[in-house]
Amino acid sequence: MPATPPASANPAFSIRIHIPERALAAVEAAAIDAPGTVSTQTCPPDVTGAHRVLLDADSGSTLAWLTSALRERLGADLLLCEDLVFTTASTGKLSQHISASTASDHDVALLDADADRRVIKHLVDHPEHINRYTGRGHRVALVSDASAVLDFDHLPASIALPAVESQAVHLRRTTGLDILPLPVAADHAGDLAAAVRLLAPGIIAAVFIHTRLDHVHAAQAVLTDCPVLLLDSINDGLAIAAAAATYTTLRQHNIDVQQARVVCVAPNRGGDLCGLLVASGITDLTLYDPLVQGIHALHELADRTDLIVDLFGLIAPPPGIPVLHARPETPPPFAAATTGPRPLHTLPGLLAAAVATGNPITAHARIAAVRALIEQTRPGQILPPLDHPSLTPAVTSAVVTALMRNSGET
Repeated sequence: MPATPPASANPAFSIRIHIPERALAAVEAAAIDAPGTVSTQTCPPDVTGAHRVLLDADSGSTLAWLTSALRERLGADLLLCEDLVFTTASTGKLSQHISASTASDHDVALLDADADRRVIKHLVDHPEHINRYTGRGHRVALVSDASAVLDFDHLPASIALPAVESQAVHLRRTTGLDILPLPVAADHAGDLAAAVRLLAPGIIAAVFIHTRLDHVHAAQAVLTDCPVLLLDSINDGLAIAAAAATYTTLRQHNIDVQQARVVCVAPNRGGDLCGLLVASGITDLTLYDPLVQGIHALHELADRTDLIVDLFGLIAPPPGIPVLHARPETPPPFAAATTGPRPLHTLPGLLAAAVATGNPITAHARIAAVRALIEQTRPGQILPPLDHPSLTPAVTSAVVTALMRNSGET
């Protein structure tokens, strides 16, 4: 049996230390002695002569050993030791900025009561101008009830904030919109819907993330009359990326998409995925629930299967069958996003398109996003990298065209 390759260092388990030059050798020795993989990166000395060293470990246990060893071996030479994950989280990952000028008394007067009174009086007579004369038109709420945060059980809403903030940062970077991370303490979907309805006067859109799909659907069902664009990270993100990845995986294995035999494991976790797979040209699609049918039946289907789309996290899939891993709770690392789907492959483009047109996302728009994502995928890849500069613009353009066509506009 071949040896398991050592795990690579992971920036999620990293510390940064400040040390004098004489301690560099001891740090390198500790990295070598660690029970797992540790990578080091040393920066030139600062004005005080201290060196900054970044150390990435492969796991929490390795990082704990490394931190303890450095404190024991370096003593007073360990001038600073900070865990970068907690440093990043403690600052808050987004901040507001003032877009109105306040450089002079005249500028400040434009923010005073008389100025506000003029604008409000105009909006009373012309409520259709609210987005034009306020920030509402580019303000988006990122909403979570903390019911599906990665692989955790249902959490208190406030504890989900780090994950919500991280997604807010990514959406801000890719869309330029003002993204407000807002976990909601909701006991049921009605509370979630009520929170969005209360926020509606100040936001153009709400995106449900880290929230159980049945909670999302229940909230959307009672918000049909709410003047807020509603999106979610499964239907408008993961499902589209997984559909595109299914197509490109089959193409990579030289399998005709229209002749392919695809099994979707735990399809209820994929939102609109099955419909998108059919729209992508897949005609032989088996929906498989491992909790009901067990694992043995899946192995019995192996000789009639070309690809397994796994939203469950199978421990022992049939050998020899390509598997596309698309479990919502465990997205691939950003560096590996060319080999597995992430909501951020398409969610920014759909959000930008919905806000730009003022139209809700439709099935036709999602199909257009699948096609755009396939077109952006280079030969030999399953999906494009998330930082590909044309990814979000291409998805946005395709979705805008679909939404405008559906609304009868040119």
